[in-house]
Amino acid sequence: MKKFSKVLALGLAATMLGGVFVGCSQEPIAPAEEKPAAEKPAEEKTGEEKPAEEAEKPVTLRVVSQFGGTDPNAVTFENHIKKFQEDNPNVTIENESATADETWKSNVLTDFAAGNEPDVLQFFTDVNSKTLVEQNKVVSIEEIRSEYPDYASNINPAAMDSAKCYDGKQYAVPTHGYYEGIFCNKDLFEANGIELPTDWAKLEGAITGFAEKGITPIAAALGHIPHYWIEHLILAEGGVQDHSNRDVAAVKETWVNGLSYFKKFNDMGAFPADAATTQHELVQAQFIDKQAAMFVDGSWAVGAMTDPDNTVILPIPSTGNGKNDGTQIISGFSSGFYITRKAWDDPAKRDAAVKFVQAMTTTEVIGELVTVAGGGAPAADVGELSGLSPLGACGAAMAGKASAVDGAIDGWLAKPAWEYLLGKVAGIAAGSEDPAAVVDEVIALNTAQ
Repeated sequence: MKKFSKVLALGLAATMLGGVFVGCSQEPIAPAEEKPAAEKPAEEKTGEEKPAEEAEKPVTLRVVSQFGGTDPNAVTFENHIKKFQEDNPNVTIENESATADETWKSNVLTDFAAGNEPDVLQFFTDVNSKTLVEQNKVVSIEEIRSEYPDYASNINPAAMDSAKCYDGKQYAVPTHGYYEGIFCNKDLFEANGIELPTDWAKLEGAITGFAEKGITPIAAALGHIPHYWIEHLILAEGGVQDHSNRDVAAVKETWVNGLSYFKKFNDMGAFPADAATTQHELVQAQFIDKQAAMFVDGSWAVGAMTDPDNTVILPIPSTGNGKNDGTQIISGFSSGFYITRKAWDDPAKRDAAVKFVQAMTTTEVIGELVTVAGGGAPAADVGELSGLSPLGACGAAMAGKASAVDGAIDGWLAKPAWEYLLGKVAGIAAGSEDPAAVVDEVIALNTAQ
């Protein structure tokens, strides 16, 4: 479901939450004529403690993840595994992580089919997970929480929803993913006395203000890659509730109203004069060179920004109809940590597997993973990250505080319908295409698949 230039930083690391097992100690038996030198106060006795030999029973967990090979978080993950083993000396981790290419993906699925699945798996939550779920090879978050109620409690609910598998249930604990938003040249706004687009009125005010000053308000290539604006205008109009509705006919009004802003913005002078024919890379360079005030793209574009100190990224504001609270974003968490049924049903492994995943998905570890990866959407509210550029930290904070997220439309809309829509955006902006008629054809093409 990835779009042009989209690099999904999927990756992850771990922390040091592993619990230390403590055995009960035996007190010396005093001679009959003597009392014990010191008796433990009643309130300090812990009748629930396990015998040392049971608590320290050796356990080996086989772990497969994408944090291997050339992944930037491979070393981070290995370091947290070592720390986990130090905190849990009875647990040995067999780390079989590797680069998540097609061969790796195929090998994982083959192992599951052969009954050779690992105990903990970091894997995709898209269609690739379907066989794992259908064959009851992985355990749902709901089932795990019935015994471990705090499991994944630090993860943003929106991120958990985004990481649902095909059956609508949650199985994987995500760490970080991608996000999209409005990149703004903050210094241009300040120099021209224009407010950042934190609400719809300010967005339209910024378009008008920069157009009057001869500065391109929005760098966009409507005839090449209008993807990001399509989904952001639909999100601004209908919020995640309508943006995520795959029955386009049921939310036709939202689509029509959202797409209608292409013409309104164009009439206001929002886009470059050659927006219908220019290339996405050229308008991105225009934004980077301070020749445009705003640019819509994703977290994969953060590294290309040469002035991260004076660039910010903001969520698309709501058009004002009450369906979007102004913090909803396009974002995706398409992988996460699973506990397999094989480990869950093994009394010797269940507790260790839960502790391992919890240790690898703490808020602190997630913050470290995002930092090492250079950005991305954290699955928990990590606050301000000191290791990121100001722009990377801004994007991470935006994603971490999102009240709701939804993935890109091209991830589910039928390809003929999506390609047809892409080809009509420039015409909608110019007024030569009717948004309602375009949406009707999108519905027809999508239904035909």
